[in-house]
Amino acid sequence: MLVSPVEMNFFRLKSIFSFLIVLVASVSVFSQKTPQKELIESGILKAKLGDFKAALKDFNQAVELDSVVAEPYYNRGLVRSELKDYPGAILDFSKVITLRPSLAEPYYNRGLAKDYMKDFLGAIRDYDKAISLKPDYNEAYHNMGLAKYDLGDYQDAIKDFTRALQYKPDFTEAFYNRGLSRFNINDLSGAIQDFNDAIKFDPTQFEYFSSRGAAKAAEGNYEDAISDFSIAISIAPTDTNSRMNMALAYMYLKKYPEAVEEYNQIIAVNPEDAEAYANRGVAKHYLADQPGACEDWKLASQKKSEKAKTYLLKYCE
Repeated sequence: MLVSPVEMNFFRLKSIFSFLIVLVASVSVFSQKTPQKELIESGILKAKLGDFKAALKDFNQAVELDSVVAEPYYNRGLVRSELKDYPGAILDFSKVITLRPSLAEPYYNRGLAKDYMKDFLGAIRDYDKAISLKPDYNEAYHNMGLAKYDLGDYQDAIKDFTRALQYKPDFTEAFYNRGLSRFNINDLSGAIQDFNDAIKFDPTQFEYFSSRGAAKAAEGNYEDAISDFSIAISIAPTDTNSRMNMALAYMYLKKYPEAVEEYNQIIAVNPEDAEAYANRGVAKHYLADQPGACEDWKLASQKKSEKAKTYLLKYCE
């Protein structure tokens, strides 16, 4: 008898809302109109319109006019971040820190740039400094939690997300990411509650439903998990991760025809998905369609699935 060879590798998603850089007019106020201020205002307007390259030219000129004013460096750093020039952004925010060391924002934004460069320890140091200067900086707590999440320090990440929520009780992303962290330490009931809260504040994000479904499935509550995966798919029909997890839940419920249909949908979107072929073969095996199972395992094996190669050797040759 074939023991279920599928694994409950449920989808984990890092928040797509983590790193929002907000353009600000300046970090201080000019007392009067100057050519430099006009260039900064022009750059900000162009940046708000999405013309970051033109904005960068204005900020470059503003820096050339007076290299000891913090505003053009700060706004140029924001634009460089938008253009994914993170080393350049870090240099600009570092200059701002030299000129205006009491401001929290340049530390925060330098931390963001380091985060994008996967310098998570450096990012944490900057977020921590930003918090020391602005103790209610909920975004800094949140992103520090994300950096710790990336380092696998889920317990400390939970503490940071909790602090962010203390200062902003409707911080949807903090609920979601705390839920992911709790999922990773197997606190499934806590994760589900956090996903419930995220959904309460924003029911439009498919990831929230998909992740809650993953937590419910990990608890063995497959029927409810399928309901969540179905909602996620209704919001994002091409989300193959939710379909894969729903198919796995069907497998555990021994609803093999339904599982086959979900794998069909996944393969229609991504014909190179070796895992979908391998698992569809398992479902067909349970439906006594051994030729179909072997054909799927053969295709999966050709796509480098080691699991499918094992099944081929054991059940098809």
